[in-house]
Amino acid sequence: MQLIRVPKGVENVDEFTISAWAKRQGDPIHKGDVILEALTDKASFQIEAEQDGVLRLILAPPKSTVPVGYIVGIVAQADEPLPDVRAENERILQERAAVLLNAAPAEPAPKAARAERAAGSARVAATPAARRRAREAGVPLEEIARHLGKAGVLNEKDVDAYLQDRLP
Repeated sequence: MQLIRVPKGVENVDEFTISAWAKRQGDPIHKGDVILEALTDKASFQIEAEQDGVLRLILAPPKSTVPVGYIVGIVAQADEPLPDVRAENERILQERAAVLLNAAPAEPAPKAARAERAAGSARVAATPAARRRAREAGVPLEEIARHLGKAGVLNEKDVDAYLQDRLP
């Protein structure tokens, strides 16, 4: 049985986004087959099967952003019983949330500001990690881009730099 996780392979990368699954749940898998493609704000990479079997379970659909170590799928024999990995995944998510909460200011954006953003501002290009980090901190991406004077794609480091500038 193979628990499919994206290993920590790049320094300072704590999460990744599933770009696409190369196989569908129920598809036969052969050792060396590409199972999924993942993306970080620094690189994209592929996860290969470590054994023959069947892609029995997909736990994170495309465009999901999950922490490193999260079990995103399981390859096993067709008749092999599957482990319940929900508790482990929940623990990984809670640990990641605790890290983010300790690093981000706790004040959420006022409802009026969120409504104003939703109503009609231009969309700022940002990585999935940057979008999530800004949302968790309650800061609009437009404000971060304006503050940093950045016209390109915002990344998580840009959000962190903005948050550091805001600290008293």
